[in-house]
Amino acid sequence: MDTDSRLQRIEEDLAELKGGQSTLEQGQAKLEQGQAELKATLAQVLQLLARIDGRLDEQRATINALIPTRLAAVPPAAE
Repeated sequence: MDTDSRLQRIEEDLAELKGGQSTLEQGQAKLEQGQAELKATLAQVLQLLARIDGRLDEQRATINALIPTRLAAVPPAAE
């Protein structure tokens, strides 16, 4: 191999590496966009879970208040 062919091969390899780098950068941009979308969705899910948790607390308080009333309304067992 002479110097010119080696130089040509190095330039081809360099061009290939630059193409690969460009592809990686595009992939990284897509990943970052997907990550941002996931964060937004996660924030929405967390808000919904907080609402559900609040409603469950209200229901638990209502049920706890009704239990003594319900027990008092049940007649004693006939013996």
